Amino acid sequence: MKIFRKKVNFFQLLSTQCEIMRRGIDALYKYCTSVGQPDHESYGDMVIAIEDEGDMARRVLVDELNATFITPMERNDIFDLSGQLDEVLDYAKNSIDEMRLFKIEPTEDMTKMIAILCDITVHIQKAVASMEKHKNIAKDEAFKVKSLENEMGHRYYKALASLFESDDFKAIFKYREVYRHLNTTADTAEMAMDILLYILNSL
Repeated sequence: MKIFRKKVNFFQLLSTQCEIMRRGIDALYKYCTSVGQPDHESYGDMVIAIEDEGDMARRVLVDELNATFITPMERNDIFDLSGQLDEVLDYAKNSIDEMRLFKIEPTEDMTKMIAILCDITVHIQKAVASMEKHKNIAKDEAFKVKSLENEMGHRYYKALASLFESDDFKAIFKYREVYRHLNTTADTAEMAMDILLYILNSL
């Protein structure tokens, strides 16, 4: 008797990654807004745990991709989009690691940058969820992400300008690293949407 392998829904697997990514960025935001509260560090631990969850979701997708002969889009595109989504979450974890390593507290500028990342992940999640059946909605959401990436760029340079007014050079170097990673997170999100738009144009 021939056994047929169950069809894999890669759109759903990508959506799962997006849901995990959004929760990770939300936890990062809560970490920044809960300074002085008893649960402050628990949000940092949550980011790290969610990043592990995201890694597993990525591994599942890649495993399914390797085991599937026919995919709804180019397998390299699925792989690349999944990789960019995973990298957004990686940067969230790196931000927590750096703040703890450098022993620095979140600033108002940092919190504002992460708030933009929260908005970005919401639109990424909507874009990916709409890929299969609502391509125009997916495109609209992708362009919203690209617009927010531009907003992040402005916020990033404004944060740097404020930072460089300080005479504490050690603090400048420490915060600059975290700011740079947050800005790169938005760049990575934009790259994910570039891949998404490419996929939609080829479907």
